[in-house]
Amino acid sequence: MNMPLHAATFVVVDVETTGMSPREGGITEIAMIKVRNGLIFDEFVSLVNPEMSIPYNITLLTGIDDEMIAGAPTSAEVAPLISEFLGDDIFTAHNAPFDRGFVNATLSRGNLQVMNNLVVCTCKLARRLMPRLPSKSLGPLAQAMGIRNHQRHRAAGDAYTTAQVLIKFLDKLESEFDVTDVAGVMKFQ
Repeated sequence: MNMPLHAATFVVVDVETTGMSPREGGITEIAMIKVRNGLIFDEFVSLVNPEMSIPYNITLLTGIDDEMIAGAPTSAEVAPLISEFLGDDIFTAHNAPFDRGFVNATLSRGNLQVMNNLVVCTCKLARRLMPRLPSKSLGPLAQAMGIRNHQRHRAAGDAYTTAQVLIKFLDKLESEFDVTDVAGVMKFQ
């Protein structure tokens, strides 16, 4: 945990889901992007078949429908890939409890141990670093930071946007708050 920021690997995760509850719903798409030393260097993106029908309002929001996920891997099939890609790196997401809940439910469905990685939430960081911004949701936050999201409400677009937010936040933490290690980020958030 006392690792210097430049040496730490953050895995930025975004999931699209069938609803708000990991117990009653499932992931329809997941994107994970690895960030180290201010650079994006690896990614994993997959549609996921939640083995349930996608509600109409979710399809309207994400564009993901039952036909798109019909041939996608199931939660149980994608779980080992998620676990391997995530490893012991720092799980990072915008509103991390939501994404973490769905990732852990997916790992459970694959009969894998739920993750116990360190968790960084860019929404929590936004509350501290941009207190005057009226909305800390990803869209307004990215816009305020000059970051364009070309695929809003799709896992890859939102994960890539969150990764760019994270990179700017880590730079700001180091330059303005003298936070130079992972323990400092954990304490700051």
